[in-house]
Amino acid sequence: MKRILIVKLRPLGDAVLAGTCFEAVREAFPKAWITALVQPPVHELYKKTDWVNEVMAYHRGAIDRKSFLTRVTKNYRITQAIKKRHFDLAIDLSASHRSAQLITWGQAGFKIGLGLPGIKQFYDLSAPAEDELKVSATELDRRVLALIGIEPKPHDRPGGYWPVPAEMAEYADTFWKANEFSEHDIVVALNPFASCMSKEWYSDKWAVVIKELLSHGVKLFFTCAPLERKGLEKIEKAAGRTLPVYAGSALGPLMGLYKKATAVVSVDSGPRHLAAAVGTKTLTIWGPEPVNRWHPYYIENHPIVMKAVFCRPCGLSVCIEMKHECMVKLEPAPVIAELKQLLKRTVGV
Repeated sequence: MKRILIVKLRPLGDAVLAGTCFEAVREAFPKAWITALVQPPVHELYKKTDWVNEVMAYHRGAIDRKSFLTRVTKNYRITQAIKKRHFDLAIDLSASHRSAQLITWGQAGFKIGLGLPGIKQFYDLSAPAEDELKVSATELDRRVLALIGIEPKPHDRPGGYWPVPAEMAEYADTFWKANEFSEHDIVVALNPFASCMSKEWYSDKWAVVIKELLSHGVKLFFTCAPLERKGLEKIEKAAGRTLPVYAGSALGPLMGLYKKATAVVSVDSGPRHLAAAVGTKTLTIWGPEPVNRWHPYYIENHPIVMKAVFCRPCGLSVCIEMKHECMVKLEPAPVIAELKQLLKRTVGV
């Protein structure tokens, strides 16, 4: 296999988790030309790795919002780009009709993917998927790679699995100096936002956690996307103070900040996977999603705090029936207690 295409047209968290698959393919085919077809913004992270020689960005959501003619044109261009590269092997980790079509239209030599109804006919070899909704997303990726005898390494390992570029580490050093964090401080990053409102916790509860940590000398900073910056105002108002914040759209600096932080406290979102990828301990305030599907980590290194509710998992982006009980009834006390234990295991205090 001299030319390999790996496709992962999924949101940030899922695309970050797939990093171990790209790593494994590179180790199995060290001399191959490997191309990643992924969505923004995670494409910028893959460009900084040694796992791939080339990154092609395909923003599925943005393309779908265009006119019919524009969609046809853009899909034709990406298909032609794939076809021109004459891939010997296409590995589809997306489990979607769109990705299966793209690699088929691109005429890859040998195609493998997940054996879901409606798309398995696009592949030359497909992995079993009858229990798709009952197993983890990473298990499905592993099954696809097993078709060609490749086994990814674990996600949870000392130092992480995603390399942090030197310039991103330098950015974190500058951020530390600008906010007067010392190298001896315990610094915790807080990520309060997610892609769905149903995964988010409440401002007054975040405020309790913030006040408690500050009272013990822990240094804090927020991370969020640019459009989420305004949402921090409610948390800061409830806490009675402002905190340093990284609210950039680029993921590289965020990777550097998470690598340097002592721990990251987050709701169930893509950034928590990025923190785990660079080897930083995380604590997740868990909402409506099934834990077994999106938490491929050792609980000692990446604990979760959640309230038991009968309606989990619901699959809803906005809770409309149970008054968001999974988050409303989750109080700050267990979050604080679990975080203190995590910091004790991490830095011994």
